[in-house]
Amino acid sequence: MGINFKGVIKGTLFSLIITFAIILILSLLSYFTQISENVITTGAYVSVAAGILLGTTAVARAAAQKVFLHAMLVCVLYLIAFTAISAAVNKGISFNSHFLAVTVGALAAGFLGAVIGG
Repeated sequence: MGINFKGVIKGTLFSLIITFAIILILSLLSYFTQISENVITTGAYVSVAAGILLGTTAVARAAAQKVFLHAMLVCVLYLIAFTAISAAVNKGISFNSHFLAVTVGALAAGFLGAVIGG
C-alpha cells in the first residue's frame, strides 16, 4: 500500500483548523480580558503543537502502513501552509527564534502524534 494523500491533506486541514480555533479563542481572551501577553504567546505555541498532535494522531490511526511517513507529511504540509499564511499576513518571513521554535515544536508534535496514533 502507498501513501494516503487524501488522508494527509485532511489531517493537515484538521490541524490548521484546530490551530486557528485556539488562536481565535486566545485573541478573544486577549481583547476582552486583561490576560498577559506572555500567556497569549505561550498559548499560540501550544495551539500549533495541539493542532499538529491531533492531526497527526488521526492520520496515524487511519494509516495502515507507513505511519511515521504519513505523520511527517502532515507536519511538512502544515509548516508550508502556516509559513505561507504567516508570510502573507506579515509581508515576509522572519527567520528568528520564534520560527525555529514553531518548526521544532511542530516536528516534535508530529513525531509524538505518530507514536500515539501508531
